[in-house]
Amino acid sequence: MALLTVGAMGASVPAASADPAGVQRTLDWENSADRTLPAAAPSGFGKQWATSYGATTTTAPVRDGSYAARFELRKNDPMVSSSKRAEITQRDDQPLNAERWYGFSINLPSSWTYDRSAEIVSQWHQCDTQCPSGSPPLALLTDEGRWKIDFKGQITDLGPYTTGAWTDWVFHVTWRTDSAGLLEIWRDGEQVMRRSGATHGGGPRSPYFKFGIYKWDWATGAPSDTTQRVMHYDALRLGDERATYADVSPMRTCGRDISPAGVTATTYEPANPPANAVDGNLTTRWSGQGFGASLILDLGVQRHLCGTTVAWHRGDLRWNDYTVYASQDGTTYSKVWEGRSSGTTTAPERALFTEGPRDARYLKIAFWGNPENDWASITEAAVLGL
Repeated sequence: MALLTVGAMGASVPAASADPAGVQRTLDWENSADRTLPAAAPSGFGKQWATSYGATTTTAPVRDGSYAARFELRKNDPMVSSSKRAEITQRDDQPLNAERWYGFSINLPSSWTYDRSAEIVSQWHQCDTQCPSGSPPLALLTDEGRWKIDFKGQITDLGPYTTGAWTDWVFHVTWRTDSAGLLEIWRDGEQVMRRSGATHGGGPRSPYFKFGIYKWDWATGAPSDTTQRVMHYDALRLGDERATYADVSPMRTCGRDISPAGVTATTYEPANPPANAVDGNLTTRWSGQGFGASLILDLGVQRHLCGTTVAWHRGDLRWNDYTVYASQDGTTYSKVWEGRSSGTTTAPERALFTEGPRDARYLKIAFWGNPENDWASITEAAVLGL
């Protein structure tokens, strides 16, 4: 097992700096000059909605800061640009062969229920003149309860969406019509797609970005199971070829404590049961003997997790080797971190998942040894989320 100190460990995706040179535009709605909705789109963008509720700002929910954008589209809304939509659009002025980064976060409320009819929630539109017509070369959509990517007419299913939570997205595209093109997509810090080759159909300019709700079936009369869609959008950052993933990612910090609904252990002594490790008291502890003795935290429901904090009994006098595993069902676990505590403190020490955040319900902290004995003794353990 590779041994790394807690201080050396970190998330595979670093925290971003604030608006570095490669970020061309930020729309996190914290700048009062950007809160022009619903009367107009923010400076540099176009308006594509026809109602007072089509695009507004809200104070809840928010991904970061104090504001987010709220989009609402109803089946009986007026047509906009020949369809049913409530979108904010970039200008059609993207240079030929542009390399671009797009980071944003989407929150689908509980009202975003299953619908046989799909809708686009972010799209990249071919330039408007001297470009091929038809469907956008790239789109993020929801369809039948699932996230999907439409890339040049080919649909990729990315699995079910979760309502009532923020989903972070990063898209990296080199807009080309030859083999030098590139598409990379990350969801919640995990890369879910990578394609090389042509990324659009041609023209004198690169595709431009649009975000909001676009539901074409409501314009054509195709079957649909709902009459209203509401969506929240936040932390939008648009970068050029100088940008990096970290510059545009909404995943700025990992640090929200998530309280477990229950705690168990593979072994423990009666005087130091598992509950002592989550009671908020550094003078009590869970103790279990043996190689692989494990403390298991059950969050009750699946959550978006990014790390742990662990405080060790006698942690200022000895290091402890341990591994953190994550599971969605409590049966199948995968390793998300392994290493060694510092041996210099009894305070909680933070360890971020090596491969970035993931969805899980259970976390298992497995002890492998210390220089004094074969006892695992944790005074406090906590789960970190986004």
